Amino acid sequence: MNFDLFVGNEVDHARVEVAGHPSFDQLVSLLHLLGVDSGGWEHPVLLLDLREMQTRFTPEQQVCIGREAALSLAHLRRVAAVVQPERITRVAEKAARRNGTNIRVFAEEAAALAWLRAPG
Repeated sequence: MNFDLFVGNEVDHARVEVAGHPSFDQLVSLLHLLGVDSGGWEHPVLLLDLREMQTRFTPEQQVCIGREAALSLAHLRRVAAVVQPERITRVAEKAARRNGTNIRVFAEEAAALAWLRAPG
């Protein structure tokens, strides 16, 4: 499976973009690596842009992705994932939140950034 990855810092948040067709195993590994790498990031908030990711995952895989996000990214204050509106299921979001990560899924980048920047 081919996919592209961008990791960078904005003025007030970290930004990760995933595009293409990562496999389930590749996405889980990526979340784990982001968890390790994010310990040294300047900002404790992350915008995870998945709008260009084309891979479809089963509900069971989405639960596993949410659990990995919780395990790997729980040290971040907030994680906002932006996906194509038709792909919002909230399955991974609920699994991650149940396991201690402050994550939300959005269809619009502006709404995601507003939530990341909100006090609290």
